[in-house]
Amino acid sequence: MNGDVRQAIASAPMFGGLDGAHVDFLAAESRSIFLPAGQVLFRRGTPSTGFYIVREGRMQLSVSNSEGLVKVLEILSPGSAFGHAVMFLREPYPVDATALADTDLVFVPVGAVDRVLDEDPSMARIMLASMAKRLQSKVQDIAMLSLQSATQRIVAFVLGAVGAGSYHLDGEASSVTDAAPVAPQASSIELPALKHVLASRLGMTPETFSRAMRTLTSAGLVSVDGSVLRVPDVAALDAYSRDQSIV
Repeated sequence: MNGDVRQAIASAPMFGGLDGAHVDFLAAESRSIFLPAGQVLFRRGTPSTGFYIVREGRMQLSVSNSEGLVKVLEILSPGSAFGHAVMFLREPYPVDATALADTDLVFVPVGAVDRVLDEDPSMARIMLASMAKRLQSKVQDIAMLSLQSATQRIVAFVLGAVGAGSYHLDGEASSVTDAAPVAPQASSIELPALKHVLASRLGMTPETFSRAMRTLTSAGLVSVDGSVLRVPDVAALDAYSRDQSIV
């Protein structure tokens, strides 16, 4: 049995609490997949035969129209899973999945999941909770895209990425509430994608993204060095995000 596959399954939130025998079974039935940066895993309309766990690297889920316009729906980091909702519906994948960097995945076939669910119905609650959390993140996305300015969206993303806000690009919700204090300390993150990909994910054009970043940089709230974004004072950025006059 591949130890990396077993570890990926054992650490996946949707399999939390699953007994060792079932983890071993899923690991034995699953397989590793390596995708070089830029390679497509599947296209919209591809039949769904299972779901995927990101072990290393990053994946992009997107949709496009006949004119080639691409909208990035999600950027998935290590530990994230995708494809499990449509797997249960036995419907084709509704998105394109592309590797943003060299990526290691674990593919878990639907037949193996069905067998574990038959033998351990309590696992259904765990998987339902995982999908409910994903739905919650999509509702949060809609609110962000509908109600926040471009600068607010970037600030929300950065705060989420440093663990000081409620929005996370990979769909994980933070336990920090709006009333929670933010430590006045410096932090930094590695941007998960190229500017145009991140801009699409946040619902703006690359030009708008650049203007909003210049606003934050001019205010001394962030600085960018290559793919690394630094926040000299997380508390100041958090205070800025709460200012209703933010533009």
